[in-house]
Amino acid sequence: MNVDHVVAVTPNRDGRRIAGGFIAMTAMTALFLAPAVVQAGGSGPTGPSTAVKFEPVPGSKIKRVILTARAVERLGIETGKISEQRIIRKQMVGGQITHPLKIQAEQKIARGGFGSFGQAQVKTVAARPQLPNESGAYLRLTLSEEEWNRVAKNVPARVLPLATRGKLPKEVSAIRAKLPPLLDPKRSMLRVYYIVPGTEHSLKVGDRMRVELQLSGSNKKRKIVPYSAVYYDGKGKPWVYTTAKPLVYERKRVSVERIVGELAVLTGGPPVGTEVVTVGSSLLFGAEVIYKR
Repeated sequence: MNVDHVVAVTPNRDGRRIAGGFIAMTAMTALFLAPAVVQAGGSGPTGPSTAVKFEPVPGSKIKRVILTARAVERLGIETGKISEQRIIRKQMVGGQITHPLKIQAEQKIARGGFGSFGQAQVKTVAARPQLPNESGAYLRLTLSEEEWNRVAKNVPARVLPLATRGKLPKEVSAIRAKLPPLLDPKRSMLRVYYIVPGTEHSLKVGDRMRVELQLSGSNKKRKIVPYSAVYYDGKGKPWVYTTAKPLVYERKRVSVERIVGELAVLTGGPPVGTEVVTVGSSLLFGAEVIYKR
């Protein structure tokens, strides 16, 4: 699966598959496995079962879950693998097409020569500021210092209309203007300027736009797993079920950095290439709770 757009989401997006979800999944596990238990000569969740067995994991309190082929079929278990992929991180911000004379006025107001705003270099102009000789529409963004430090400065930004304004006639991108960031003294924010080159973009002064900025570090490969493979226990801790051989499943902790679409980006857990359960992990956890001795 290729990902070319990222919307930052906290790891616990619907990760609170706890409380009611936990009760529902354990009940579903009992429902799905009960016929297999009865066919195997058991007496349901409270009796012996050959449909679900457990074996100890050395050095851990967690036990491996061993199912019959029939039980795996009833639970609808599917698997995939932990892999690596370049995740392009992006952030959506608001922007406005601004007249060059207004930018000159803003710079003139911000007097005091050169200075710094944290780590971001900020230029303020004392008299008769001159704009660089750049052709196109000036796009002004307002960002915090932290946000600006995360932006990939040499990557063009994607310009999109507001949802209520329809579509632009063609794909529009903007490049960073030669103007340095300017401190907005009233808001302790940075005014950052981009240029939409040319004149065929149909943008007018005053138009408000959505601007998609690529964040730095997007070329690094990250360890990922389908988000459906991640299961959160009653304490909100994320796990995956690995399977090194057919019908045998072992629960292992993972660390989820963020959610990207249908993928979870991991900072800890099993190595790349490990096979994990992508459908049915919550039911396996239910089996642990109900049948574990």
